[in-house]
Amino acid sequence: MALSEKLNGIVLSRSLSAMRRPHRVSGTTLELFLPRGWPETGTQLDWYVRSGANVSQGQAVDLDEIPAYLRSTHVVVWTPPADTLLTQATLPTRSRNKIMQALPFALEDQLLGDPQQLHFAYHRQDDGTLAVAVTSRERLSTWLDVLAKAGLRPTRVCPANLALPMEPDGWSLAFAGTELWIRTGPFSGFVCPFSDTPPATLVAGLEEAREQGKLPSQLSVFDPPAGFDAQTWGSDLGVGLVIADDTFHTNDRNAQTPLNLLQGDFAPTGQLHQLFRPLRPAALILGVWFLAMLGFNLSEWWQLKSAYRSQQQAMTSLFQKTFPREKVVLDPAAQMQRNLDALRGQSGKTSANDFLPLLAGIAPTLRSNSSVKLRSLKYGNTGLTIDLNLPDFQALEVIKNDLGVTRAFSVEVLAANSRASGVEGRLRIQRTSN
Repeated sequence: MALSEKLNGIVLSRSLSAMRRPHRVSGTTLELFLPRGWPETGTQLDWYVRSGANVSQGQAVDLDEIPAYLRSTHVVVWTPPADTLLTQATLPTRSRNKIMQALPFALEDQLLGDPQQLHFAYHRQDDGTLAVAVTSRERLSTWLDVLAKAGLRPTRVCPANLALPMEPDGWSLAFAGTELWIRTGPFSGFVCPFSDTPPATLVAGLEEAREQGKLPSQLSVFDPPAGFDAQTWGSDLGVGLVIADDTFHTNDRNAQTPLNLLQGDFAPTGQLHQLFRPLRPAALILGVWFLAMLGFNLSEWWQLKSAYRSQQQAMTSLFQKTFPREKVVLDPAAQMQRNLDALRGQSGKTSANDFLPLLAGIAPTLRSNSSVKLRSLKYGNTGLTIDLNLPDFQALEVIKNDLGVTRAFSVEVLAANSRASGVEGRLRIQRTSN
């Protein structure tokens, strides 16, 4: 009985521990909204957990206050909109390296800081233009460092005004503390100071949109303060306002942020893995093909090497049988030819590569071209080297073609120099080997 009770106690204890242990829910996303000046100001941040259609929220002054089990979920960070410039650029290239080099110059008039201290992230839109986000490298590094120390490694970081819901042909506006966040498009928006009346920046933005023929059909307003007069704002702005029933935080938006700041030097390893994951089958096929070709080439190389070694041994054996007094054999083919030429010379017989047959072969060509003068002639290595004076380069080409085609010689032009009196040429002539 004592053993049975002890076992039951262990099972019950483990069951209770499993019930208390938080579980990671598939498809769960942790969203963090960083307040302006964070983390230096120590302002509390809002966090939201999305799991399917369910949204829960909390606040934390210290990141350690966020439940530990959420640190291993998909983390999305929304940064203060005032810390990022959202703009557009048009560049005549699709190369990422060239784009990153050109963006600081293309946006020079809009940048306030040193381009070397700024981080540029971009997204290519359907019309070919680039939606660009510009953030201080120091600020982005600070955010990521503090998050990493708390065990939070976001896969996506984006300005918070792009978290506002988008309506067709409309803008979205949210009151957030002392700021007014505005989203004007999928990748565009700006921020204004809080005001009881329409801020000048918002008025100017609508006026510019009106001049470009892109005036929004309405403004969707989220989280307005108490006493907000939508009718007066709409009259002052010249655009209808629609008050949203819920806060934008609970809006069922896609967890894929529209413009991720984690690019270039700040791109996480996991993001690169996701980028190359579709290429893995092709890379596997390429690897198999490379190994197969390598094996085939090695096999062919080994066969050719074996055939060469066999032929070399056969030539060496034949040479040693023909000339048994030759003890050192380095190049049997060349040594065989040299010894045969020596024997032929000793017998008084001439070969086609001897001096007189070669001279007799080129004489008709030189004789038929009276404008060509022979300056010098040299014999060596079974060939003639002749220096000629010719009227022009065309005459040199005629001599070369006649010797090569008609007389069946191998002709190489060693030199051809233009002089006041014509052309000086040097030719190397040998019998064509059959």
